[in-house]
Amino acid sequence: MSRATTGSLHLSLALEAKGLAAIQRRLGAFLAEGGCAADVRFRVELVVEEAVMNIIRHARPFGAGLAALHASCGAGGAMVVIEDDGPAFDPLAAAPRPVSGALAGNHEGGFGLHLIRHNADAAHYARSAVGINRLELNFTPRPTDRCADCE
Repeated sequence: MSRATTGSLHLSLALEAKGLAAIQRRLGAFLAEGGCAADVRFRVELVVEEAVMNIIRHARPFGAGLAALHASCGAGGAMVVIEDDGPAFDPLAAAPRPVSGALAGNHEGGFGLHLIRHNADAAHYARSAVGINRLELNFTPRPTDRCADCE
């Protein structure tokens, strides 16, 4: 279920991978319509995919049944809040696996936490008194990296 209001989007998420593509399309369209910069849209979609897949893989087997995504746009940037009712887990405090090991195939998983940390410009995690994980992520436009040899 989705609900869009002026400058904000609210989606209830089914905790199954097959619904993720529809969520990504809806989110991408909302960000584009809201004037988010292309690099922001890319990073938001990447991080949302990683975070939701982590909930599906790691929280759903332990009882998570509800998840929601809230997004807003402004000044070319975006704020995204992802909530779920799974076991408490702070992705910002969890020790990431070495990126080189994850890329080399020496570890199963672990790269998603790195992607979340690297692509969000600010992040905050909280666990509510009623058992809801809340991950708030802020994204701002970043200057385009230019190739010094290309100019």
